[in-house]
Amino acid sequence: MLVMDNRYAPGRRKWNLRIGLTSRCNIRCKYCLPAGVQENINQTSLGELTEVLRASFEVGLRRVHYTGGEPTVRRDFIDILQAAKDIGYTQQVITTNGYRLHRILDRAVNAGLTRAVVSLDTLDSQQNFFITRAEFFDDTVRSIKECVRTLPTLTKISCVTMKSTLGELPRLVAFARELNEHPSSRGQLAIKLNQFFPSNPAQLTDEGEEFWTDQFVDEEAILKELRRIGPLNPVPRQDVEGDNPSYNYFRVGDTGVLVAVLAMFSWGYPCGGCWKLRISPDGTITSCVNQTDPPSLWGMSYEEKLSTITRMVEYRESGQIDKDYPDRRHYRPQLGDLRFARAGGAPKPMVHFQTIMPRPDISSVRDRQQSGFRGDIADRRSHTS
Repeated sequence: MLVMDNRYAPGRRKWNLRIGLTSRCNIRCKYCLPAGVQENINQTSLGELTEVLRASFEVGLRRVHYTGGEPTVRRDFIDILQAAKDIGYTQQVITTNGYRLHRILDRAVNAGLTRAVVSLDTLDSQQNFFITRAEFFDDTVRSIKECVRTLPTLTKISCVTMKSTLGELPRLVAFARELNEHPSSRGQLAIKLNQFFPSNPAQLTDEGEEFWTDQFVDEEAILKELRRIGPLNPVPRQDVEGDNPSYNYFRVGDTGVLVAVLAMFSWGYPCGGCWKLRISPDGTITSCVNQTDPPSLWGMSYEEKLSTITRMVEYRESGQIDKDYPDRRHYRPQLGDLRFARAGGAPKPMVHFQTIMPRPDISSVRDRQQSGFRGDIADRRSHTS
């Protein structure tokens, strides 16, 4: 398998460019977006995106990760990939729900796509319909299989871990193992288990908040379920390609399958010390989610875009961010606003969700946050600097 990561790219090696191509999504997962018509759609032109890609490349970035919303709902998605490839980007990654990816994968690879992260929370089609409110389970599974078959890199399943799906972890690991051992597979499949933590507009509604309190599981429950499969053998984060430094990676028993756990709520939303330039669908640019009143790139001239991107990168590299936000956490009270604009309802501080968490979950989470929060931050920053 070909290993591609920012550590091996020229230029500003530690940096990742993350672009939200659109705030629009073609599904309404119960933990993500409220049901109904999605308002406040933000999506800029191909020309403006190309200018951002050019300016970021000029600053020294060589890796770009496309998110949304759902990136593939853009009709010009292949054109965006081709523009980045022509500019010189060596790595292009997509996070997607998989509905359309298998239909365009060959063209996307030819245009420069190097890796994919595909969202899948369950291998039960009826449960998938309940969670996503949409019927395209077969499309998602096909996209995962085609990515592992086609891309000689590490494809990842991104799975929100909930009470109703926790018992499926052995099945998910077996699914990944079968694909990894198939003779036609050029790449490998890893699994990212994301604790269901408040981070999306749905939790700003009463319905979404109730769904979270009903489905939340703490980190230890996730690890306990994984240990049913076999011992968890830690893998150094720097040995796994990707742009999120906060995941804890393991090889599970004798399966050979790589599984990551992200339990931000249990951990107290620690800063992972990432080097990530985020550009939201509305053009907002940040080098840290804690930044207030960030500028928007849309409508700027190319020279202004270049100047703004340079300033954001240099601000992060200068260490000033540690002085401005010494106790920063990976949390914004207006949940999901960097991806979906303002949707769902009024902002909610982190303490709100700590207060409403059902017992006995709250005691273990509070113990974890109080005893390990600052140590986690220091440890993660030292491993990502």
